[in-house]
Amino acid sequence: MKKHVKKLVILLVVLSALAAGVSYIMPHRLPKGIFRTTGIVEATEVNLAPKISERIREVRFREGDYAKTGEVAVVLDDQKRKAEYEQAEANLEVAKANVLTASAEIDKAKVRIEDTKRDLDRNSKLLEKKLVAQNDADKAQTAYDTAVADLNGAEARKILAEASVKQSEAALKVSKTNLDDTVIYATLPGVVTLRAYEPGEMASVGSTILTIVDLSDIWVRVDVEETAVSRIKLGDIVGIHIDSLPGQEFKGRVSEINSEGEFATQRDVKRGRQDIKTYRVKTKIDEPKGVLKQGMTATVEFKE
Repeated sequence: MKKHVKKLVILLVVLSALAAGVSYIMPHRLPKGIFRTTGIVEATEVNLAPKISERIREVRFREGDYAKTGEVAVVLDDQKRKAEYEQAEANLEVAKANVLTASAEIDKAKVRIEDTKRDLDRNSKLLEKKLVAQNDADKAQTAYDTAVADLNGAEARKILAEASVKQSEAALKVSKTNLDDTVIYATLPGVVTLRAYEPGEMASVGSTILTIVDLSDIWVRVDVEETAVSRIKLGDIVGIHIDSLPGQEFKGRVSEINSEGEFATQRDVKRGRQDIKTYRVKTKIDEPKGVLKQGMTATVEFKE
């Protein structure tokens, strides 16, 4: 007799588990135009990650702390970046000085061209009258040609110096950005749910140091079969029950219905029968107290 009772209890437990699994995956009809489906509580979250690889100097929040938008959340070691910025500043000053030097050389070369041009013209006229030797005229021509060459050289050096200024300005901008990136700010208000690094550790580009969740912007995501999604409209009021908070009901509003079907809950196993797909539905929750947490299992009750 005891064996039969034990087998019956096991059978009931298995059947209950199967029923729970089916109700979790598939929405089902209830009396009075109501159907339910199960989903997950989600919220807006950001991962704070460095844009440069550097050692962490400070992490100013711990898990559970509340961060405000614009607050300093992480400080990286900035010694190397400061040195790079100062070097870039010095390089820019040198490049600007080279432009000024080349400009001065251009002015001098222009003055010399005018002087040598006058000497050349004078010697040319005197040579015609045979009042100077050919050698003197040749020297005047050489002096003039040298002055022209000096001008061309100074102008070329100025062009290179101006290009160097632009290059140095770009390098300074990059080094300034890298220096600024040693401070990471909170980009939204919320609760810190993950602190993945500690001061002294090396953080690579893109690695999450802190995760912040905005629990004031929270919703439940459910996947509704295509046979039921047509009964849901944007703006519909829904009831939300949280498995870990029995006896409480939260109100929500349908804020998004995916326009494209996703995974199929039933596959075509017979010719002529189509797959039954699901549509993702987002229900925004009116819950200002912060009781709900991301990842909680929720049951959404839709009323027709």
